[in-house]
Amino acid sequence: MKKIHVTLVQAATPRQIARKYNVKLSEVSRRLQKGIKIEHEHTGNRQVAMKIAIDHLLEDLNYYNRVKL
Repeated sequence: MKKIHVTLVQAATPRQIARKYNVKLSEVSRRLQKGIKIEHEHTGNRQVAMKIAIDHLLEDLNYYNRVKL
């Protein structure tokens, strides 16, 4: 299996996402934790899962509201 190099530079912080959508940081944190849990099913690396979740939330704050656990 070919290894893939992943750069873990985040496009945004939870605080920046909260500002973008004009919501409380606690709301972004709640959604981020849900996203990390979902993405962690696809990767064993928590940092990679967090980066993917942040990227999704940056594009659409409601991304993980549509995903069923």
